[in-house]
Amino acid sequence: MLNADKSKEELLYLLQEAEYRLEEANDTIEAIRSGEIDALIVRNDDGHSIFTLQAADRSFRIFIEQMSEGAVTLNHSGIILYANSSFADITGLALEKIIGQPFQRFIPDSAQQNWLIIMNDAWEHHIKLELIIYSGDKKQIPVLLSLKRLELTEGLCMSVIITNLSEQQENQRLLQEKNDLLIEAQNAANHLNATLERTVEERTRALTINIAEKVQVEKNLRTNEERLTQILETMAEGVVIVNRDRQTTYANPMAKKIMAISMNAANEYVQAPWKICWVNGDALPADEYPTVVTMRTGSPVYDYEIAVLPDDAERFYISINAAPLRDSEGKISGAIATFMDVTNRRKAIQQKDDFISVASHELRTPVTSLQASLQLMQKMRDRLDSPIVPKLIQQANKSMDKMRALIDDLLNATNMTEGQLHLKRQWINLRDLIEDCCQEIRSDDSFDIQIVCEPDVKIFADEHKIEQVLVNFIGNAAKYAPESKEIKICITQDPELTKVSVIDEGPGIPPAKIPYLFERYYRVDNDGSQYSGLGLGLYICSQIIYKHGGDIGVESELGRGSTFWFSLPADKTT
Repeated sequence: MLNADKSKEELLYLLQEAEYRLEEANDTIEAIRSGEIDALIVRNDDGHSIFTLQAADRSFRIFIEQMSEGAVTLNHSGIILYANSSFADITGLALEKIIGQPFQRFIPDSAQQNWLIIMNDAWEHHIKLELIIYSGDKKQIPVLLSLKRLELTEGLCMSVIITNLSEQQENQRLLQEKNDLLIEAQNAANHLNATLERTVEERTRALTINIAEKVQVEKNLRTNEERLTQILETMAEGVVIVNRDRQTTYANPMAKKIMAISMNAANEYVQAPWKICWVNGDALPADEYPTVVTMRTGSPVYDYEIAVLPDDAERFYISINAAPLRDSEGKISGAIATFMDVTNRRKAIQQKDDFISVASHELRTPVTSLQASLQLMQKMRDRLDSPIVPKLIQQANKSMDKMRALIDDLLNATNMTEGQLHLKRQWINLRDLIEDCCQEIRSDDSFDIQIVCEPDVKIFADEHKIEQVLVNFIGNAAKYAPESKEIKICITQDPELTKVSVIDEGPGIPPAKIPYLFERYYRVDNDGSQYSGLGLGLYICSQIIYKHGGDIGVESELGRGSTFWFSLPADKTT
Protein backbone atom coordinates (compact mmCIF):
# COMPACT_ATOMS: atom_id res chain seq x y z
CA MET A 1 0.00 0.00 0.00
CA LEU A 2 2.94 2.35 0.83
CA ASN A 3 4.59 1.60 -2.55
CA ALA A 4 1.36 2.41 -4.35
CA ASP A 5 1.18 5.81 -2.59
CA LYS A 6 4.76 6.62 -3.59
CA SER A 7 4.04 5.76 -7.21
CA LYS A 8 1.16 8.19 -7.23
CA GLU A 9 3.26 10.95 -5.72
CA GLU A 10 6.00 10.31 -8.22
CA LEU A 11 3.47 10.55 -11.06
CA LEU A 12 2.15 13.87 -9.78
CA TYR A 13 5.69 15.16 -9.48
CA LEU A 14 6.55 14.07 -12.98
CA LEU A 15 3.35 15.67 -14.30
CA GLN A 16 4.15 18.98 -12.63
CA GLU A 17 7.72 18.87 -13.94
CA ALA A 18 6.45 18.14 -17.47
CA GLU A 19 4.02 21.10 -17.30
CA TYR A 20 6.85 23.33 -16.11
CA ARG A 21 9.14 22.23 -18.94
CA LEU A 22 6.37 22.68 -21.50
CA GLU A 23 5.76 26.21 -20.29
CA GLU A 24 9.51 26.90 -20.34
CA ALA A 25 9.74 25.50 -23.89
CA ASN A 26 6.89 27.75 -25.07
CA ASP A 27 8.57 30.79 -23.55
CA THR A 28 11.85 29.81 -25.20
CA ILE A 29 10.21 29.41 -28.61
CA GLU A 30 8.54 32.80 -28.30
CA ALA A 31 11.85 34.38 -27.23
CA ILE A 32 13.64 32.78 -30.21
CA ARG A 33 10.93 34.02 -32.59
CA SER A 34 11.08 37.62 -31.27
CA GLY A 35 14.90 37.72 -31.20
CA GLU A 36 15.26 38.07 -27.43
CA ILE A 37 17.80 35.13 -27.08
CA ASP A 38 21.45 35.52 -28.07
CA ALA A 39 22.46 31.85 -27.64
CA LEU A 40 20.84 28.42 -27.30
CA ILE A 41 22.35 25.15 -25.87
CA VAL A 42 20.88 21.96 -27.32
CA ARG A 43 21.71 18.48 -25.91
CA ASN A 44 21.81 15.54 -28.33
CA ASP A 45 23.43 12.09 -28.52
CA ASP A 46 26.84 13.65 -29.26
CA GLY A 47 26.71 15.96 -26.29
CA HIS A 48 25.79 19.64 -26.00
CA SER A 49 25.73 22.03 -28.99
CA ILE A 50 25.72 25.81 -28.64
CA PHE A 51 23.75 27.86 -31.17
CA THR A 52 24.50 31.59 -30.95
CA LEU A 53 22.16 34.34 -32.20
CA GLN A 54 24.25 37.32 -33.24
CA ALA A 55 22.86 40.72 -32.24
CA ALA A 56 23.08 41.87 -35.87
CA ASP A 57 20.54 39.10 -36.74
CA ARG A 58 17.79 40.51 -34.57
CA SER A 59 16.55 43.07 -37.08
CA PHE A 60 16.74 40.31 -39.72
CA ARG A 61 14.50 38.12 -37.55
CA ILE A 62 11.98 40.95 -37.25
CA PHE A 63 12.06 41.36 -41.03
CA ILE A 64 11.44 37.61 -41.47
CA GLU A 65 8.49 37.82 -39.09
CA GLN A 66 6.89 40.60 -41.13
CA MET A 67 7.23 38.78 -44.45
CA SER A 68 3.98 37.88 -46.22
CA GLU A 69 5.64 34.60 -47.36
CA GLY A 70 6.17 31.71 -45.01
CA ALA A 71 9.75 31.08 -43.89
CA VAL A 72 11.13 27.97 -42.12
CA THR A 73 14.60 26.69 -41.27
CA LEU A 74 15.28 22.91 -41.43
CA ASN A 75 18.17 20.88 -40.10
CA HIS A 76 19.76 18.10 -42.13
CA SER A 77 17.05 15.68 -40.96
CA GLY A 78 14.24 17.93 -42.19
CA ILE A 79 13.19 19.03 -38.68
CA ILE A 80 11.77 22.54 -38.44
CA LEU A 81 14.11 24.63 -36.28
CA TYR A 82 12.35 27.93 -36.94
CA ALA A 83 9.11 29.12 -38.60
CA ASN A 84 7.65 32.59 -38.94
CA SER A 85 4.04 33.56 -38.26
CA SER A 86 3.15 33.71 -41.99
CA PHE A 87 3.86 29.97 -42.32
CA ALA A 88 1.67 29.41 -39.26
CA ASP A 89 -1.13 31.36 -41.02
CA ILE A 90 -0.69 29.27 -44.20
CA THR A 91 -0.93 25.96 -42.34
CA GLY A 92 -3.46 27.14 -39.80
CA LEU A 93 -1.35 25.79 -36.89
CA ALA A 94 0.20 27.45 -33.86
CA LEU A 95 3.97 27.90 -33.94
CA GLU A 96 4.49 25.54 -30.99
CA LYS A 97 2.85 22.79 -33.04
CA ILE A 98 5.15 23.49 -36.01
CA ILE A 99 8.65 23.98 -34.57
CA GLY A 100 10.33 20.66 -33.85
CA GLN A 101 8.13 18.85 -36.38
CA PRO A 102 9.45 17.31 -39.63
CA PHE A 103 8.54 19.42 -42.64
CA GLN A 104 7.66 16.18 -44.39
CA ARG A 105 4.42 15.98 -42.39
CA PHE A 106 3.01 18.80 -44.61
CA ILE A 107 3.80 16.86 -47.80
CA PRO A 108 1.01 14.65 -49.29
CA ASP A 109 1.67 10.88 -49.21
CA SER A 110 1.82 10.71 -53.00
CA ALA A 111 4.73 13.18 -53.03
CA GLN A 112 6.74 11.85 -50.09
CA GLN A 113 9.30 9.98 -52.22
CA ASN A 114 9.75 12.91 -54.55
CA TRP A 115 10.22 15.23 -51.57
CA LEU A 116 13.17 13.24 -50.27
CA ILE A 117 14.88 13.55 -53.66
CA ILE A 118 14.18 17.31 -53.71
CA MET A 119 15.65 17.71 -50.21
CA ASN A 120 18.82 15.85 -51.19
CA ASP A 121 19.27 18.04 -54.28
CA ALA A 122 18.58 21.22 -52.32
CA TRP A 123 21.65 20.60 -50.11
CA GLU A 124 23.68 20.85 -53.28
CA HIS A 125 22.05 23.75 -55.18
CA HIS A 126 19.16 26.26 -55.00
CA ILE A 127 15.78 24.76 -55.99
CA LYS A 128 12.40 26.37 -56.81
CA LEU A 129 9.25 24.38 -57.51
CA GLU A 130 5.49 24.42 -57.15
CA LEU A 131 4.01 21.87 -54.80
CA ILE A 132 0.89 20.98 -52.90
CA ILE A 133 1.19 20.96 -49.10
CA TYR A 134 -1.31 20.13 -46.38
CA SER A 135 -2.62 22.59 -43.82
CA GLY A 136 -3.31 21.55 -40.28
CA ASP A 137 -6.83 20.42 -41.26
CA LYS A 138 -5.50 18.46 -44.30
CA LYS A 139 -6.65 21.14 -46.74
CA GLN A 140 -4.55 21.21 -49.92
CA ILE A 141 -2.69 24.46 -50.49
CA PRO A 142 -0.78 25.22 -53.73
CA VAL A 143 2.58 26.86 -52.89
CA LEU A 144 5.87 27.90 -54.49
CA LEU A 145 8.84 26.54 -52.49
CA SER A 146 12.30 28.09 -52.60
CA LEU A 147 14.92 25.82 -50.93
CA LYS A 148 18.43 27.06 -50.30
CA ARG A 149 21.24 25.84 -48.12
CA LEU A 150 22.47 28.22 -45.39
CA GLU A 151 25.91 28.10 -43.78
CA LEU A 152 25.59 29.38 -40.23
CA THR A 153 28.19 29.52 -37.45
CA GLU A 154 26.49 26.60 -35.75
CA GLY A 155 26.41 24.53 -38.91
CA LEU A 156 24.48 23.91 -42.13
CA CYS A 157 20.69 24.34 -42.35
CA MET A 158 18.06 24.60 -45.04
CA SER A 159 16.10 27.81 -45.67
CA VAL A 160 12.63 27.25 -47.16
CA ILE A 161 10.52 30.20 -48.39
CA ILE A 162 6.85 29.25 -48.94
CA THR A 163 4.65 31.47 -51.19
CA ASN A 164 0.90 30.76 -51.08
CA LEU A 165 -0.33 30.41 -54.68
CA SER A 166 -4.03 30.06 -53.86
CA GLU A 167 -4.88 33.68 -54.76
CA GLN A 168 -2.59 33.58 -57.80
CA GLN A 169 -4.22 30.43 -59.11
CA GLU A 170 -7.67 31.94 -58.50
CA ASN A 171 -6.59 34.98 -60.51
CA GLN A 172 -5.33 32.69 -63.24
CA ARG A 173 -8.66 30.92 -63.26
CA LEU A 174 -10.51 34.24 -63.57
CA LEU A 175 -8.08 35.33 -66.28
CA GLN A 176 -8.78 32.13 -68.16
CA GLU A 177 -12.52 32.80 -67.90
CA LYS A 178 -11.95 36.31 -69.23
CA ASN A 179 -9.90 34.89 -72.09
CA ASP A 180 -12.67 32.44 -72.88
CA LEU A 181 -15.18 35.28 -72.91
CA LEU A 182 -12.86 37.31 -75.09
CA ILE A 183 -12.56 34.47 -77.56
CA GLU A 184 -16.34 34.13 -77.57
CA ALA A 185 -16.72 37.88 -78.13
CA GLN A 186 -14.15 37.73 -80.92
CA ASN A 187 -16.08 34.94 -82.60
CA ALA A 188 -19.26 37.01 -82.30
CA ALA A 189 -17.44 40.01 -83.77
CA ASN A 190 -16.24 37.91 -86.66
CA HIS A 191 -19.82 36.82 -87.25
CA LEU A 192 -21.01 40.42 -87.14
CA ASN A 193 -18.30 41.51 -89.54
CA ALA A 194 -19.35 38.75 -91.89
CA THR A 195 -22.91 40.09 -92.00
CA LEU A 196 -22.06 43.81 -91.61
CA GLU A 197 -22.12 44.65 -95.31
CA ARG A 198 -25.57 43.19 -95.76
CA THR A 199 -26.83 44.91 -92.61
CA VAL A 200 -25.39 48.28 -93.68
CA GLU A 201 -27.08 47.99 -97.03
CA GLU A 202 -30.43 47.23 -95.40
CA ARG A 203 -30.01 50.00 -92.86
CA THR A 204 -29.02 52.51 -95.53
CA ARG A 205 -32.15 51.72 -97.48
CA ALA A 206 -34.29 52.05 -94.34
CA LEU A 207 -32.45 55.22 -93.30
CA THR A 208 -33.27 56.91 -96.59
CA ILE A 209 -36.94 56.32 -95.90
CA ASN A 210 -36.61 57.34 -92.23
CA ILE A 211 -34.89 60.63 -93.10
CA ALA A 212 -37.83 61.74 -95.20
CA GLU A 213 -40.22 60.74 -92.42
CA LYS A 214 -38.05 62.46 -89.82
CA VAL A 215 -38.02 65.70 -91.82
CA GLN A 216 -41.81 65.66 -91.91
CA VAL A 217 -42.05 64.80 -88.20
CA GLU A 218 -39.66 67.63 -87.30
CA LYS A 219 -41.69 70.02 -89.44
CA ASN A 220 -44.87 68.96 -87.64
CA LEU A 221 -43.16 69.31 -84.29
CA ARG A 222 -41.97 72.82 -85.08
CA THR A 223 -45.46 73.77 -86.20
CA ASN A 224 -47.02 72.34 -83.03
CA GLU A 225 -44.35 73.99 -80.89
CA GLU A 226 -45.06 77.37 -82.49
CA ARG A 227 -48.79 76.90 -81.92
CA LEU A 228 -48.21 75.91 -78.30
CA THR A 229 -45.94 78.91 -77.78
CA GLN A 230 -48.59 81.22 -79.24
CA ILE A 231 -51.24 79.69 -76.99
CA LEU A 232 -49.06 80.07 -73.88
CA GLU A 233 -48.05 83.62 -74.79
CA THR A 234 -51.67 84.75 -75.29
CA MET A 235 -53.36 82.83 -72.47
CA ALA A 236 -55.42 84.81 -69.96
CA GLU A 237 -54.07 82.49 -67.24
CA GLY A 238 -50.53 82.49 -65.91
CA VAL A 239 -48.43 79.42 -66.66
CA VAL A 240 -45.30 78.49 -64.68
CA ILE A 241 -43.02 75.45 -64.93
CA VAL A 242 -40.62 74.54 -62.10
CA ASN A 243 -37.95 71.85 -61.86
CA ARG A 244 -37.35 69.35 -59.07
CA ASP A 245 -35.34 71.98 -57.15
CA ARG A 246 -38.39 74.32 -57.19
CA GLN A 247 -36.64 76.73 -59.58
CA THR A 248 -38.79 78.42 -62.24
CA THR A 249 -37.78 77.33 -65.75
CA TYR A 250 -40.65 79.00 -67.68
CA ALA A 251 -43.23 81.71 -67.10
CA ASN A 252 -45.61 83.06 -69.73
CA PRO A 253 -46.38 86.81 -70.02
CA MET A 254 -49.53 86.61 -67.89
CA ALA A 255 -47.64 84.82 -65.10
CA LYS A 256 -44.98 87.54 -65.21
CA LYS A 257 -47.67 90.20 -65.00
CA ILE A 258 -49.65 88.67 -62.13
CA MET A 259 -46.68 87.62 -59.97
CA ALA A 260 -44.18 90.33 -61.09
CA ILE A 261 -41.72 87.72 -62.40
CA SER A 262 -38.60 89.12 -64.12
CA MET A 263 -35.33 87.88 -65.62
CA ASN A 264 -31.96 88.59 -64.01
CA ALA A 265 -28.55 89.03 -65.68
CA ALA A 266 -27.99 85.24 -65.61
CA ASN A 267 -31.20 84.76 -67.62
CA GLU A 268 -32.93 83.23 -64.60
CA TYR A 269 -36.53 83.83 -63.53
CA VAL A 270 -36.82 85.95 -60.38
CA GLN A 271 -40.10 86.40 -58.52
CA ALA A 272 -40.92 89.53 -56.55
CA PRO A 273 -40.42 89.00 -52.79
CA TRP A 274 -44.12 89.15 -52.04
CA LYS A 275 -45.69 87.40 -49.11
CA ILE A 276 -47.69 84.26 -49.99
CA CYS A 277 -50.51 83.40 -47.56
CA TRP A 278 -53.50 81.20 -47.00
CA VAL A 279 -56.78 82.94 -47.80
CA ASN A 280 -57.18 83.72 -44.09
CA GLY A 281 -53.93 85.75 -44.09
CA ASP A 282 -51.63 83.24 -42.36
CA ALA A 283 -48.24 82.70 -44.02
CA LEU A 284 -48.20 79.77 -46.45
CA PRO A 285 -45.25 77.39 -45.76
CA ALA A 286 -43.03 76.67 -48.76
CA ASP A 287 -43.84 72.96 -48.48
CA GLU A 288 -47.53 73.77 -49.03
CA TYR A 289 -47.04 75.57 -52.35
CA PRO A 290 -49.22 73.81 -54.98
CA THR A 291 -46.22 72.90 -57.18
CA VAL A 292 -44.42 71.38 -54.18
CA VAL A 293 -47.55 69.48 -53.09
CA THR A 294 -48.11 67.97 -56.55
CA MET A 295 -44.43 66.90 -56.81
CA ARG A 296 -44.58 65.37 -53.32
CA THR A 297 -47.85 63.47 -53.82
CA GLY A 298 -47.60 62.80 -57.55
CA SER A 299 -51.26 63.86 -57.93
CA PRO A 300 -52.77 66.95 -59.59
CA VAL A 301 -53.99 69.88 -57.49
CA TYR A 302 -57.14 71.76 -58.51
CA ASP A 303 -58.47 75.23 -57.57
CA TYR A 304 -55.84 75.75 -54.87
CA GLU A 305 -56.64 79.28 -53.73
CA ILE A 306 -54.01 81.45 -52.02
CA ALA A 307 -53.55 85.12 -51.15
CA VAL A 308 -50.68 87.30 -52.38
CA LEU A 309 -49.57 90.41 -50.45
CA PRO A 310 -47.55 92.84 -52.62
CA ASP A 311 -45.39 95.39 -50.84
CA ASP A 312 -47.15 98.44 -52.24
CA ALA A 313 -50.56 97.24 -53.40
CA GLU A 314 -53.78 95.66 -52.15
CA ARG A 315 -53.93 91.95 -51.40
CA PHE A 316 -55.18 89.80 -54.25
CA TYR A 317 -56.15 86.14 -54.63
CA ILE A 318 -55.18 83.54 -57.23
CA SER A 319 -56.57 80.08 -57.95
CA ILE A 320 -53.93 77.51 -58.96
CA ASN A 321 -54.12 74.19 -60.80
CA ALA A 322 -50.90 72.14 -60.72
CA ALA A 323 -49.76 68.77 -62.06
CA PRO A 324 -46.44 66.83 -61.89
CA LEU A 325 -44.14 66.49 -64.91
CA ARG A 326 -42.45 63.13 -65.49
CA ASP A 327 -39.35 62.11 -67.47
CA SER A 328 -39.02 59.18 -69.88
CA GLU A 329 -38.58 56.80 -66.93
CA GLY A 330 -41.76 57.97 -65.23
CA LYS A 331 -39.92 59.82 -62.46
CA ILE A 332 -41.20 63.23 -61.37
CA SER A 333 -38.89 65.89 -62.84
CA GLY A 334 -40.88 69.03 -62.04
CA ALA A 335 -44.35 70.55 -62.09
CA ILE A 336 -46.53 72.83 -64.22
CA ALA A 337 -49.00 75.27 -62.72
CA THR A 338 -51.71 77.46 -64.24
CA PHE A 339 -53.31 80.23 -62.22
CA MET A 340 -55.65 83.18 -62.56
CA ASP A 341 -56.60 86.21 -60.51
CA VAL A 342 -59.83 85.43 -58.62
CA THR A 343 -59.91 88.54 -56.47
CA ASN A 344 -63.21 89.69 -57.98
CA ARG A 345 -64.70 86.23 -57.48
CA ARG A 346 -63.68 86.23 -53.84
CA LYS A 347 -65.03 89.75 -53.36
CA ALA A 348 -68.30 88.72 -54.99
CA ILE A 349 -68.56 85.76 -52.63
CA GLN A 350 -67.82 88.02 -49.68
CA GLN A 351 -70.35 90.58 -50.91
CA LYS A 352 -72.94 87.86 -51.35
CA ASP A 353 -72.35 86.60 -47.81
CA ASP A 354 -72.50 90.15 -46.46
CA PHE A 355 -75.66 90.84 -48.46
CA ILE A 356 -77.41 87.73 -47.18
CA SER A 357 -76.53 88.74 -43.63
CA VAL A 358 -77.67 92.33 -44.13
CA ALA A 359 -80.81 91.36 -46.05
CA SER A 360 -81.82 88.92 -43.33
CA HIS A 361 -81.36 91.61 -40.71
CA GLU A 362 -83.10 94.34 -42.70
CA LEU A 363 -86.10 92.16 -43.55
CA ARG A 364 -86.35 90.81 -40.00
CA THR A 365 -86.78 94.32 -38.54
CA PRO A 366 -89.99 95.35 -40.38
CA VAL A 367 -91.35 91.82 -40.19
CA THR A 368 -90.86 91.79 -36.42
CA SER A 369 -92.50 95.22 -36.09
CA LEU A 370 -95.39 94.17 -38.33
CA GLN A 371 -95.83 90.95 -36.37
CA ALA A 372 -95.90 92.87 -33.06
CA SER A 373 -98.52 95.30 -34.39
CA LEU A 374 -100.73 92.49 -35.69
CA GLN A 375 -100.45 90.56 -32.41
CA LEU A 376 -101.52 93.64 -30.42
CA MET A 377 -104.44 94.26 -32.74
CA GLN A 378 -105.39 90.57 -32.41
CA LYS A 379 -105.59 91.00 -28.65
CA MET A 380 -107.61 94.24 -29.06
CA ARG A 381 -110.04 92.92 -31.67
CA ASP A 382 -112.93 93.51 -29.26
CA ARG A 383 -111.78 97.10 -28.56
CA LEU A 384 -111.23 98.48 -32.06
CA ASP A 385 -112.34 101.94 -30.85
CA SER A 386 -109.20 102.17 -28.66
CA PRO A 387 -107.02 105.20 -29.54
CA ILE A 388 -103.96 102.93 -29.88
CA VAL A 389 -105.43 100.98 -32.82
CA PRO A 390 -104.79 103.70 -35.43
CA LYS A 391 -101.16 103.93 -34.25
CA LEU A 392 -100.76 100.17 -34.61
CA ILE A 393 -102.24 100.30 -38.12
CA GLN A 394 -99.90 103.18 -38.99
CA GLN A 395 -96.91 101.23 -37.65
CA ALA A 396 -97.98 98.12 -39.61
CA ASN A 397 -98.27 100.16 -42.82
CA LYS A 398 -94.86 101.73 -42.18
CA SER A 399 -93.32 98.25 -41.78
CA MET A 400 -95.04 97.10 -44.95
CA ASP A 401 -93.70 100.16 -46.84
CA LYS A 402 -90.20 99.41 -45.62
CA MET A 403 -90.49 95.78 -46.69
CA ARG A 404 -91.83 96.84 -50.08
CA ALA A 405 -88.91 99.28 -50.50
CA LEU A 406 -86.41 96.54 -49.67
CA ILE A 407 -88.05 94.12 -52.08
CA ASP A 408 -88.16 96.82 -54.78
CA ASP A 409 -84.44 97.44 -54.32
CA LEU A 410 -83.73 93.72 -54.73
CA LEU A 411 -85.90 93.49 -57.85
CA ASN A 412 -84.42 96.67 -59.34
CA ALA A 413 -80.84 95.46 -58.69
CA THR A 414 -81.64 92.12 -60.33
CA ASN A 415 -83.29 93.75 -63.34
CA MET A 416 -80.36 96.12 -63.80
CA THR A 417 -77.84 93.28 -63.59
CA GLU A 418 -79.78 91.42 -66.26
CA GLY A 419 -80.05 94.52 -68.47
CA GLN A 420 -83.81 94.86 -68.00
CA LEU A 421 -83.92 98.51 -66.92
CA HIS A 422 -86.41 100.32 -69.17
CA LEU A 423 -86.95 104.11 -69.26
CA LYS A 424 -90.12 106.08 -69.98
CA ARG A 425 -88.71 109.48 -70.88
CA GLN A 426 -90.79 112.68 -70.82
CA TRP A 427 -90.27 116.36 -70.16
CA ILE A 428 -90.42 117.03 -66.44
CA ASN A 429 -89.92 120.12 -64.28
CA LEU A 430 -86.91 119.31 -62.16
CA ARG A 431 -87.61 121.89 -59.39
CA ASP A 432 -91.15 120.61 -58.88
CA LEU A 433 -89.88 117.02 -58.72
CA ILE A 434 -87.32 117.98 -56.05
CA GLU A 435 -89.98 119.78 -54.00
CA ASP A 436 -92.10 116.62 -53.99
CA CYS A 437 -89.14 114.49 -52.89
CA CYS A 438 -88.42 116.79 -49.91
CA GLN A 439 -91.95 116.79 -48.47
CA GLU A 440 -91.47 113.83 -46.12
CA ILE A 441 -88.18 115.09 -44.64
CA ARG A 442 -89.52 118.67 -44.29
CA SER A 443 -92.51 117.35 -42.36
CA ASP A 444 -90.25 116.44 -39.42
CA ASP A 445 -88.83 120.00 -39.18
CA SER A 446 -85.44 118.42 -38.53
CA PHE A 447 -83.65 119.82 -41.57
CA ASP A 448 -83.57 123.08 -43.46
CA ILE A 449 -83.63 122.09 -47.15
CA GLN A 450 -82.59 124.81 -49.60
CA ILE A 451 -83.16 124.41 -53.34
CA VAL A 452 -80.92 126.62 -55.47
CA CYS A 453 -82.01 126.68 -59.11
CA GLU A 454 -84.06 128.49 -61.73
CA PRO A 455 -87.83 127.96 -61.38
CA ASP A 456 -88.28 126.48 -64.83
CA VAL A 457 -85.56 123.82 -65.24
CA LYS A 458 -86.75 120.98 -67.43
CA ILE A 459 -85.14 117.69 -68.35
CA PHE A 460 -86.10 114.88 -70.71
CA ALA A 461 -85.96 111.77 -68.48
CA ASP A 462 -87.88 109.01 -66.71
CA GLU A 463 -89.65 110.87 -63.91
CA HIS A 464 -90.06 107.86 -61.60
CA LYS A 465 -86.40 106.79 -61.97
CA ILE A 466 -84.99 110.32 -61.41
CA GLU A 467 -87.29 110.67 -58.38
CA GLN A 468 -85.78 107.44 -57.03
CA VAL A 469 -82.27 108.92 -57.38
CA LEU A 470 -83.24 112.21 -55.69
CA VAL A 471 -85.00 110.43 -52.79
CA ASN A 472 -81.90 108.31 -52.25
CA PHE A 473 -79.50 111.29 -52.28
CA ILE A 474 -81.68 113.42 -49.98
CA GLY A 475 -82.44 110.48 -47.68
CA ASN A 476 -78.75 109.62 -47.34
CA ALA A 477 -77.93 113.23 -46.47
CA ALA A 478 -80.50 113.09 -43.68
CA LYS A 479 -79.46 109.60 -42.50
CA TYR A 480 -75.66 109.94 -42.53
CA ALA A 481 -75.44 113.64 -41.57
CA PRO A 482 -78.12 114.11 -38.89
CA GLU A 483 -76.14 116.90 -37.17
CA SER A 484 -75.79 119.10 -40.27
CA LYS A 485 -79.41 120.40 -40.06
CA GLU A 486 -78.98 121.97 -43.48
CA ILE A 487 -79.23 120.23 -46.83
CA LYS A 488 -78.59 122.23 -49.98
CA ILE A 489 -79.73 121.08 -53.43
CA CYS A 490 -78.12 122.94 -56.31
CA ILE A 491 -79.07 122.67 -59.98
CA THR A 492 -76.95 124.06 -62.79
CA GLN A 493 -77.84 123.85 -66.46
CA ASP A 494 -76.11 124.74 -69.69
CA PRO A 495 -76.77 123.77 -73.31
CA GLU A 496 -74.84 120.51 -72.88
CA LEU A 497 -76.01 119.05 -69.57
CA THR A 498 -77.93 119.50 -66.34
CA LYS A 499 -76.16 118.83 -63.02
CA VAL A 500 -77.88 118.19 -59.67
CA SER A 501 -75.83 118.31 -56.42
CA VAL A 502 -77.04 117.37 -52.90
CA ILE A 503 -74.77 118.97 -50.29
CA ASP A 504 -74.67 118.18 -46.57
CA GLU A 505 -72.43 119.36 -43.71
CA GLY A 506 -72.00 115.95 -42.14
CA PRO A 507 -68.83 114.09 -41.01
CA GLY A 508 -67.71 113.29 -44.56
CA ILE A 509 -66.57 110.01 -46.08
CA PRO A 510 -63.06 108.46 -45.74
CA PRO A 511 -61.17 108.79 -49.06
CA ALA A 512 -60.42 105.04 -49.11
CA LYS A 513 -64.15 104.23 -49.27
CA ILE A 514 -65.20 106.69 -51.96
CA PRO A 515 -64.21 104.45 -54.98
CA TYR A 516 -66.56 101.71 -53.74
CA LEU A 517 -69.67 103.75 -52.89
CA PHE A 518 -71.53 102.92 -56.10
CA GLU A 519 -70.75 99.19 -56.01
CA ARG A 520 -73.49 96.68 -55.32
CA TYR A 521 -74.01 95.76 -51.61
CA TYR A 522 -71.44 98.32 -50.39
CA ARG A 523 -72.35 100.14 -47.20
CA VAL A 524 -70.46 102.88 -45.31
CA ASP A 525 -70.52 102.65 -41.53
CA ASN A 526 -68.62 105.54 -39.94
CA ASP A 527 -67.36 105.47 -36.35
CA GLY A 528 -68.96 102.08 -35.76
CA SER A 529 -72.49 103.43 -36.44
CA GLN A 530 -74.92 100.94 -37.92
CA TYR A 531 -77.40 102.09 -40.60
CA SER A 532 -80.25 100.17 -42.18
CA GLY A 533 -80.27 99.28 -45.86
CA LEU A 534 -79.01 96.61 -48.24
CA GLY A 535 -76.19 98.62 -49.80
CA LEU A 536 -78.11 98.76 -53.09
CA GLY A 537 -79.36 102.38 -53.13
CA LEU A 538 -76.34 104.11 -54.69
CA TYR A 539 -75.75 101.16 -57.01
CA ILE A 540 -79.32 101.49 -58.35
CA CYS A 541 -78.86 105.26 -58.66
CA SER A 542 -75.68 104.81 -60.71
CA GLN A 543 -77.36 102.34 -63.07
CA ILE A 544 -80.32 104.70 -63.58
CA ILE A 545 -78.05 107.64 -64.41
CA TYR A 546 -75.83 105.54 -66.68
CA LYS A 547 -78.94 104.32 -68.50
CA HIS A 548 -79.84 107.98 -69.14
CA GLY A 549 -76.36 108.51 -70.59
CA GLY A 550 -75.26 110.66 -67.66
CA ASP A 551 -72.63 110.56 -64.99
CA ILE A 552 -72.67 110.26 -61.19
CA GLY A 553 -70.15 110.91 -58.42
CA VAL A 554 -69.32 112.18 -54.97
CA GLU A 555 -66.98 114.75 -53.45
CA SER A 556 -66.25 114.56 -49.74
CA GLU A 557 -63.87 115.88 -47.12
CA LEU A 558 -63.70 114.48 -43.60
CA GLY A 559 -65.29 116.89 -41.11
CA ARG A 560 -66.68 119.18 -43.84
CA GLY A 561 -69.49 117.21 -45.41
CA SER A 562 -70.23 115.53 -48.74
CA THR A 563 -71.63 116.41 -52.14
CA PHE A 564 -73.41 113.73 -54.15
CA TRP A 565 -74.14 114.76 -57.73
CA PHE A 566 -75.41 113.45 -61.03
CA SER A 567 -75.53 114.99 -64.48
CA LEU A 568 -77.76 114.33 -67.47
CA PRO A 569 -77.01 115.27 -71.05
CA ALA A 570 -79.28 117.74 -72.84
CA ASP A 571 -81.85 116.25 -75.21
CA LYS A 572 -80.60 116.74 -78.80
CA THR A 573 -83.90 115.92 -80.46
CA THR A 574 -85.52 119.31 -79.74
